This record gives sequence, C-alpha cells and structure tokens, in this order.
Amino acid sequence: MKTTEHPRLTISAFLVFVLIQAMQFGPEYLSMSIKPIQWAGQDVWMSVLLCGLGFHVIIWMMYQVLNYSGTDLIHIHLQLFGRWAGGGLNLACVVYFLLVACFQLRLFIEVIQVWLFPDLTTWPLAAVLLLLVYYIVAGGFRVIVGICMFSMLRYITILALFFPAMYFHFNNLTPILDHSLREIFQGGKQLTFPYLGVEAILFCYTFVKSPETSQKWAHGANLLTTFSYLCILFFALLMFKPEQLSNEIWPQLTKYKFIHFPFIDRFEYIGAASQILWIIPITCFCLWVSSRIGRVMFAMRQASILPFLIAAVFAAVCLIPGRSRIEDVQALLTIVGNYLIFAYVPFLYLVVLIRTKGRRTA
Repeated sequence: MKTTEHPRLTISAFLVFVLIQAMQFGPEYLSMSIKPIQWAGQDVWMSVLLCGLGFHVIIWMMYQVLNYSGTDLIHIHLQLFGRWAGGGLNLACVVYFLLVACFQLRLFIEVIQVWLFPDLTTWPLAAVLLLLVYYIVAGGFRVIVGICMFSMLRYITILALFFPAMYFHFNNLTPILDHSLREIFQGGKQLTFPYLGVEAILFCYTFVKSPETSQKWAHGANLLTTFSYLCILFFALLMFKPEQLSNEIWPQLTKYKFIHFPFIDRFEYIGAASQILWIIPITCFCLWVSSRIGRVMFAMRQASILPFLIAAVFAAVCLIPGRSRIEDVQALLTIVGNYLIFAYVPFLYLVVLIRTKGRRTA
C-alpha cells in the first residue's frame, strides 16, 4: 500500500541529507571520544570506519523495506503485525523517541549548569526550551527541516577546533595497528549511540518527494557524520592521552579552553551555549514522530496530542537529577539503539524479503 502526503507538506529528496545529519550529529559528540579511545587507542579510526560502514548497510536495508512497502514504519507495523502487536510496537517507538528527547534536553541543561550557570535550576530552562520546541513542532514537518538546516551553522564551532593546532602531539597517533580486532570492534560498539539518528527516515519517508531517490542523500549524511567523527577523535588523540581522557567528562568543551581570540577569551562559553543547535532539531523531530504515531494510532490531531507529550518530557527532564542519572539514560538508549539498528531493522528486512519472494512464487 502506497502512502503519500499532500505535496505542500513534503520536502525535496536532498533535504534528507540535512535531516539525517542533524539527527545523527547530536551533543553526545562532547564525550564520545572517551570510551572508544580507551578500547582502541590510536587505532580508533578503524572503529569509526567500521561503525560508519555498518550504518551504511543499515540505511540500505531500511530503504529496501520502505521502497517495497511504500509507506513509513508506523503503517508497516500495522500491515505486518496487525492492530494489536503493530500498535504495541508503535507505542514502544513513542517511548523511545520521548526518552531521546528527555536525554537531549537534560544533557544540554547539564552542560549549561556546569559551564555557565552553576546555580541554575533545571525546570526554568527546560520550560523555555520546550516552549520553543512546541512552537517549532506545531509548525509542521517542513519547519522542523528548516530548523535542521539552520543548525548546520554548528560546524563553525567544530572548525574552531583547528585553532589549537600548536598543542597537537602527533606522536600520540603511533604505533599504528597496535590493537586487536576485538578491541577495535568494542571501540566501534561504543560509537553506536553517536551514530543513531538514521532511523528518522523510517518515520518521514512519506513526507519526501520521490523518496526512492533520497537514499543517496541518506548515505551522504552518514558519510559526513563518519568524517566528522574521525576529525573529532583525531583531535582528541592529538591533545589527550587515553589515561587523561578518563578524567574528562566533555573533552570537546575542554579543548575550547585552548582557543583564544582578541575579542573573546572564554571561547568554551560559546562552545557550551552553541549546543542548543544540536539538541533543538533532535528534540523537535522526536516529539513530531511521537505525536504523529499518536495521530495514526488514536485518530487524533497532532496539535491535540503534542501538549501532553511536552508535559511528559518536561516532567521526566525535571526528574533526572544529575550526571549519574544522565549516564544511566544514555546507557539505556545505547542498548535500545543497538537492538533497534542492528537487530530489528535486519529482522524487518528479512520479513519483507520473505514476503516479496512468497508473492513472486505464488
């Protein structure tokens, strides 16, 4: 069954690049270098390439499922598993995306509390951010993609990491190929969470004009993410030794301390505040997906469901007390994301492949 949206609600295929890039490249990059480097050391670049290649395969599988079904994952669940089981899977997706939104918001607030305003309580900033998110999501999917496009300005702060080149220690990159395949694989496993976000296409497939042609843009976004993570991890290696990283919480923000301009001395303040460009697009999309699933499942308007979801996220963000609980949420999302990407998507692909062959032989 082919499902399409009204043309005025759809986006051009090339904007899938912007959407997936915004969803993949979240604020978790601030601490992503710690665990992979502790496992794979100076050979962590192989872990990045391994993880990036794995996600290219997953993107290909997702498009095989979507192109065959002609609709998004919400309706695919209902088609393959029926009303009750399919509905249960859709509700599980709602919980997952709401949890991602909670994590993104709480992580940003934690960064602001640590680096800028130590006495700031959680709920006022959470309320302001969620009001902004509500305004954006209420504007519809095209507005969210526009915010994703605007968020590409964040690459300016990434390029700023080239400025402390005088502090680089290139001997940290040697010896090459000094770690086992198991250590390199474990390093790649630690990178799964920063790569999550490609699942966005599963829920916005019908909002893309000629969605079959958007696959190359999805692969392009994953390729740019891989290159960006390579740069970030190389910078971390050049400035820190693995044993030093174990004492850092957000190595990327620490590196901003080495950047000085005549007109601004504390560049890390800009680096911390600019994380809003990372979290707002992801939070908006997560709440849009959750409200859209509610619309399909309960035949309600998204505008009616959205305030309840906003309230649930606000309560959850305020109930996450500090750094240890944020790490617990991240660990949970890492486990769920691993199963979603590397188990559930291949499972869907096999189910669709079997159905396709069954119809051909019938």
